[in-house]
Amino acid sequence: MINFDEYIQQGEPQKREKGYAWQTAIGLQAVDGLKPSEYLIETARKHIEGDITI
Repeated sequence: MINFDEYIQQGEPQKREKGYAWQTAIGLQAVDGLKPSEYLIETARKHIEGDITI
């Protein structure tokens, strides 16, 4: 599973919330046997950092 713990543990409140949400969403995909693409992971990190909005 993809690890966004650096955002959840040390991040600002908004980054922590986004990191938790992305980690949960990607974890739910894993339950269905899906593997997230590198593009999805990069998009998630950019969203958490505030470089893009979704």
